[in-house]
Amino acid sequence: MKTYSDFFAPLADVEKDIVSYLRTLVLQTFPDFREKISYGVPYYFNRSRVCFIWPASVCPGPPSGVVLGFCRGYLLSNEHGLLRMDGRKQVALIPFHAVREIDNAVVAGIIEEAIFVDEQYASQEHISKRHTARRPG
Repeated sequence: MKTYSDFFAPLADVEKDIVSYLRTLVLQTFPDFREKISYGVPYYFNRSRVCFIWPASVCPGPPSGVVLGFCRGYLLSNEHGLLRMDGRKQVALIPFHAVREIDNAVVAGIIEEAIFVDEQYASQEHISKRHTARRPG
């Protein structure tokens, strides 16, 4: 199994700065996240996958910089206009090319909203499974 250190070591210096900053922000915003390397990048799980950090040097990553991705981004409000769907139906991305572009309060707010969506989605899924199990044969 690939570890965070395995993922992090080969990154370019500018990507390391952004990735480290985003990772710290993600984990400070929600310390209960479980971090797991999936598809070669760190994903953050609550009830399910909530978000991920994907640098350009991890193929097939973004064309440049580092993105903070949200697995159910289509359900987020995007009140600040940062989330990009770019033709995707579910996953929304916020691209960063420098640490100075990251607004802690705004990004933390988006992470908090994504956690709320994850909790709601998990609750709805649980209710749906419960009702399906009760249907007569």
